[in-house]
Amino acid sequence: MAGLELDRRTLRLIGIAFAILAALSIHRLFIAEAPDASGVLVIQGQTMGTRYEVRIAGADLDLALRRRAKEETARRLAEIDAWMSNWNPDSEIARFNAQRDTDPFPVSAETAELVALAISLNEISGGAFDVGVGPLVARWGFGNGARIDGHPSQAEIERLRRHLGAGVIRVGSGEDGDAPFLAKVDPLAEIDLSAIAKGFGVDHVAAGLEALGRHDYLVEIGGEVRASGERPGGGPWRVAIEKPQDEGRAILFIIELQNQSMATSGDYRTFYLEDGRRISHTIDPRSGRPIEGGPASATVIAKTATVADAWATTLMVLSEDEGLALAEAHGIAALLLVRDENATITERRNALFPEPIERDFGRTDR
Repeated sequence: MAGLELDRRTLRLIGIAFAILAALSIHRLFIAEAPDASGVLVIQGQTMGTRYEVRIAGADLDLALRRRAKEETARRLAEIDAWMSNWNPDSEIARFNAQRDTDPFPVSAETAELVALAISLNEISGGAFDVGVGPLVARWGFGNGARIDGHPSQAEIERLRRHLGAGVIRVGSGEDGDAPFLAKVDPLAEIDLSAIAKGFGVDHVAAGLEALGRHDYLVEIGGEVRASGERPGGGPWRVAIEKPQDEGRAILFIIELQNQSMATSGDYRTFYLEDGRRISHTIDPRSGRPIEGGPASATVIAKTATVADAWATTLMVLSEDEGLALAEAHGIAALLLVRDENATITERRNALFPEPIERDFGRTDR
């Protein structure tokens, strides 16, 4: 019996590792252009456990601009790591999590701003979005500190859930001349910004391009994207919505973005199967358990990638009707792709989400 248990744990570990590797290597945005399109400067690299891509359109796309844009992008991504990474033990968030008292902890204005936004969305969503859910995510076998020694008991789930909610963290914004800070109302509370930091990273890199005087660009980090101005040759940038499927990649349809951001969350990249059940990395903070029976993916269009990223996670947790209505009430364009028992995908969107310009599943050469 002990040997059988070891095999199960080993298989589960292999499955989790495979799913995470698949997520890091496959979950990328389809950009509906040829990679060698003229009139575009492309910068690529790795960050936050995934890949990023910056595309700059327009004139004067010379080596000097490439060097400046590459340096500015690298600098800003390093700032995100230093501020918000749970994997970097020296980051602001990691050091704040290690603190077990209620004293104010000094942070950057950017970290304070992001945590304040997360707390606001926690209140708006009735607890469906919660940056304190990291310990529960780890307990279900995902993310930093992931455990694979069986599922948590209901008592353990309830114990971890006691440290969630909008009221467990205080934020000092520094608006009145004071230094920005975070403080724990609950000394055991922790913060994990994984569900919002990639979007913030996109916006932070975009701000760097704006500082260089570039206004026609597309920035993408792991599928979260911000599109500004026009694509090479003129007109809005074209990006593709991916069909949610466990193996391989396929385009569902193409939409246009201009001075907008888009983010997608889904259950089809980071998960494991157990007794025929899909155990998703997305945990519902209200129950403390992985989401079940929810959408296969949620895509959100908003003004900033930060907001889009957070709302995409939120809509994976809320029910379909509630989520679409809540997003629309807050000016958020939302699309849900719902999978039935036969793996057929149905589209559900609110009135703010645009109609696709094309449904051509295989081609990406425009």
